[in-house]
Amino acid sequence: MGELAVEKSIELDAPAEKIWEQLVDVKSWPEWKPFISKARIAGYDSLTNGARIKMSLLAGGPAAAPLSVTVNAFDKPRYLSWEGGIKGLLHAEHSFCLEEKGGKTRVTTYEKFAGALLWFMLRLVPQEDLERLHEQWLQAIKARLEPDAPMEEGGPAH
Repeated sequence: MGELAVEKSIELDAPAEKIWEQLVDVKSWPEWKPFISKARIAGYDSLTNGARIKMSLLAGGPAAAPLSVTVNAFDKPRYLSWEGGIKGLLHAEHSFCLEEKGGKTRVTTYEKFAGALLWFMLRLVPQEDLERLHEQWLQAIKARLEPDAPMEEGGPAH
């Protein structure tokens, strides 16, 4: 059984609360996350522990891939985590950590994949593409919250 983790960070010139508002506004994700075509919260009015997020991912294939995840940690405005898949076969855990200091916030996205079918997933979406998707997400939230800020060369620093 294999395991793969992707972690990327960026510093934003915005308070954690403002970033959190964007992060938990699931319906707006397709407007600014370049790889999500649809997103909604299922069974809840807003994002909270136990909520299910249903989304369609555009990960480089010919069609959007449906994905359903469950929020397993919700600590406003510092930490959000969800998980999905089938443990043992292919399971993913994705978290977002916001650390505010002096009016700026460091945003870290971390995703871990594990399971017997990880090799197959990596044939469909190679590790380099996963790294790029995380970088795109960080650049997208930076552009949304700092529209006049220059984008970092080569993506965000890790």
